[in-house]
Amino acid sequence: MATPTSETGLSTCPTCHAPVSASSKFCNQCGSAIPPVPSSAAPPPPPPPPTGTAPVAGGAPVDIRQRVDQDRGILKRVQLLIPGFRGYRQGEDARAADSFLRLQVADRVHRAVSVVQDCRQSMTQAGHFDGLMALAPVLTDLQMLEGEVRHAEQGYSGVSAAVRVSPEQIDRLYEYDYGFVQAADQVTATLQPLRDAASGSNDAAVAAAIATVRDQVRQLDTAFKARLRAVQGILV
Repeated sequence: MATPTSETGLSTCPTCHAPVSASSKFCNQCGSAIPPVPSSAAPPPPPPPPTGTAPVAGGAPVDIRQRVDQDRGILKRVQLLIPGFRGYRQGEDARAADSFLRLQVADRVHRAVSVVQDCRQSMTQAGHFDGLMALAPVLTDLQMLEGEVRHAEQGYSGVSAAVRVSPEQIDRLYEYDYGFVQAADQVTATLQPLRDAASGSNDAAVAAAIATVRDQVRQLDTAFKARLRAVQGILV
């Protein structure tokens, strides 16, 4: 093979080693054929992105695992609120998931009932008698709501194995589930101010705390009924 000399545009004859033009096909001295000078090697391809990443136009690679984690969306949020919750699928899985979720919320409401009963004792000792009257219907509403949630005959627990739910319907149901569970957790969160005020001497603080709890219990009841209506609408 001819040896290229890029600076002068010449190469060397492989037979007699006489200088020849880089474009020559034969040596002017010995007549030997001059092989073509190879072109410069193509640059190596860029290295592939690290495992688990995907390139994004105009930006840095995105971790696929992180993207999947973000795309889980509402289902993941429900699972964070209710550890162990299984997603709705078909047949028995849907009914088991519904029963599991409702029992978890019912347990939350039951704990709220216990806290309100403790607050009644503290308020009695502190002389918040007006507050006791205002708190009585809140306690009744919580007790009734616990029974409705725990023993509801409607809902996914009434879905037969023959019913098939579309992905779009599943997304809607996850939204209602999330609102339902979140409302239950908000009831628990609003009870701490009531507990703090119950043993104090500030009647206004007690009244404000009771009003907040009452409003949150109503929201929980609304979320539960909206969930039932969503299920009924899908089954129609």
